[in-house]
Amino acid sequence: MTDVAGTPSAPAAHELHRLSPRDESRVALALTLRQLADTVLDAVPVEADPAPGDLLRAALRLQRRTEDVIREAVVAERERGTTWGQIGEAAGMTRRSAHEKWYGDIHAWAATGRSALPSHLKTLEVAAEADARYARLRPDRPRAVTAGLDAVRFPGSQVYEASLRARGSALHHRRTDLDARAAKLNEEYGALHARGPAAPVGGDPLEIAAHRGHAAAVRANRAAIAAVHEEIAGIYDQLVTAEPPLAEEHRGQADWHRNAAQQARTYAELLHGSDG
Repeated sequence: MTDVAGTPSAPAAHELHRLSPRDESRVALALTLRQLADTVLDAVPVEADPAPGDLLRAALRLQRRTEDVIREAVVAERERGTTWGQIGEAAGMTRRSAHEKWYGDIHAWAATGRSALPSHLKTLEVAAEADARYARLRPDRPRAVTAGLDAVRFPGSQVYEASLRARGSALHHRRTDLDARAAKLNEEYGALHARGPAAPVGGDPLEIAAHRGHAAAVRANRAAIAAVHEEIAGIYDQLVTAEPPLAEEHRGQADWHRNAAQQARTYAELLHGSDG
């Protein structure tokens, strides 16, 4: 298997603005908590006669924001190496239940680059602004957001982290391209399935030829989708080492895609004699 990101390259300029994924997840959590604090203040009933339902709507906004905080906290825990068993214990549920509940959030975080902010913003600068805002409320904690960041504790680590992120980004970009290829093949399969000819009756040569041609097209399509799933599985294998904190998630995705590839190959083999 060729490593998609195997050729060393300098990190893109915007990658140098990024901190380690561990830091990025901490900043994301801090910013979401700040939004929660704003939502709490907005929920305080200050009007003498609010419209019917306004108090409940404010409370529901608060609930949704709290759920955002929980998701961000799970991501931050995974980035710092907390196991799914430990997350489940903290949440009062089994490891499996915790994984089922929040795995999608981890996958989405990884797929979008493991970054707290859009690429044009510098995470450390935004974190410092959050420090200043927090310090106005808690003067005894002047660097509440940035004090625990690797970038502050270990100056100079950003270049190294950027090189790791560049490799992970290259792999995710390739996976995105393969996802698009898989979607196209599945659309083609759906169209083939929708217009497939009926099974030939008797010995009509035209019907037999049409049936065999259709079976051959479906078989080729499923063989192609199997190859794409295998390549995606290989990408996730590489992500295991490129993004070690999320290795368990990447192994799970690799297994899923290999299983999908095997199912497609099996179906293609069942059709092997249909066009012969």
